[in-house]
Amino acid sequence: MDNVFRYWQLVRLTSAGQLQLLEIPSVKIWLETTYADLSIDPEGSDRNLQKMLLSTWQEGGKSQDLAQMSLRCWISHQIRSNCASLAKRYGDRYGFEAADLFPLVLDDEGHSVPTYRPFSLEILTTFDPARASLGTWCSRLTKSHPALTRLLLEKGIYLASDWAILNDTNLDRMQRILREYHLCSDFEIERATGLLERYQAVYQRDRILQHQAGQTGRCPDPSPEQLQQMVPSLGPNTVKAQLKQLASQLRQYRIHVRSGNPQIYQTQDDGELERITGTVSSPLDSEDDIATFLHRYREALDRLLGQTITQTIAAQIARLGSRTPPQDRAYLQGLYLRLCEGVAMAKIASCIGFSSQVQVTRLLNLKRLRSDVRHQLIPKLTEAVRQDVADRVSADRLCALDTTLEALLAEQVDTLMADAAAEAQSPKPRLVKSRFSDRLCAEIHAFMPDRTP
Repeated sequence: MDNVFRYWQLVRLTSAGQLQLLEIPSVKIWLETTYADLSIDPEGSDRNLQKMLLSTWQEGGKSQDLAQMSLRCWISHQIRSNCASLAKRYGDRYGFEAADLFPLVLDDEGHSVPTYRPFSLEILTTFDPARASLGTWCSRLTKSHPALTRLLLEKGIYLASDWAILNDTNLDRMQRILREYHLCSDFEIERATGLLERYQAVYQRDRILQHQAGQTGRCPDPSPEQLQQMVPSLGPNTVKAQLKQLASQLRQYRIHVRSGNPQIYQTQDDGELERITGTVSSPLDSEDDIATFLHRYREALDRLLGQTITQTIAAQIARLGSRTPPQDRAYLQGLYLRLCEGVAMAKIASCIGFSSQVQVTRLLNLKRLRSDVRHQLIPKLTEAVRQDVADRVSADRLCALDTTLEALLAEQVDTLMADAAAEAQSPKPRLVKSRFSDRLCAEIHAFMPDRTP
């Protein structure tokens, strides 16, 4: 059997936090004696050996502790592998390494009678062979470990699949999230409500049937047939794109409420490349085409975001300038101090001649500002991207893209706005501004000639 050493070598951390392979001679000798044929057979099965070890451990007797320790050794390798997998998938983008995860879950010192319950033993004692393989169970519990989950949330990562999120979100809660957090219009909320209702009616019905048939595990992607049943008037790809947009909005909110640190927009976001260029993949035949398309998309987003912010601020200045006394200068100064300098609302009050933080909050009305920008930006961005691909595709293909493209671009704008909302609520200024604030601070100088960028 390949890698049989995993059954007698424990992965643990030294006092300096370094990985160490601790060989346990008593377990090695016992395994080589008791299961010699299976352990040396190159075709030997992990599942068969684990089944024998589990039986020996559960039955009790003099070999019980040896069997348990052997399984804990194997589990420790799985824990390390799962941490490495998470770091490989998310580490570069979100700024962490596998070494940051190891101390959270690799806590087994290798004592046959531990003074505390190590995580490896927690995995082993809760394992049910009827529900999953031991490897799958290790992966599931490692990725849902409370300390590891908290760290990932702080980095802006929520591991639940889109389909699991949609399954356990009720309609009333979704409506509140879209209205209060994502600032969606009544029309958008009504459309999302109907979509989630139809999704849950079809998907949850089939999940129940799958469970009754003994099929458990992670929620699979909905099939084309299921997607067609959900919204017969649209193509399966369009329905799937709309569902993933809704799941993304719900995911952003969960990250926000559970960590207070939602994802910061990254200009080299590979997920954005996959979502946006994937929508128009057929006309983009080469990597150069894709790179050019994405570059133009980002240029369009920056340009249109800046234009929309400028138009929205101008309209607000005109409205506030007509008041008695005028409040346009106080508005501009307060907006600059809060979003560009990161000054707390309470301190801004004295700077602009107000007596309380409540007055400043009401004057700036950042939620309304983001909402106005969002609703103007999405149709502009959709049209700009649509025009960019218009000369590459047929009229039929372009028509089919319209609904999907708008949904995906709305997802990008919602991500941008969610980050801006979290930034505005933060008591401390961020080292990296949200894209919304970055563009606002570049545009606001046109209204404040006495300040230089």
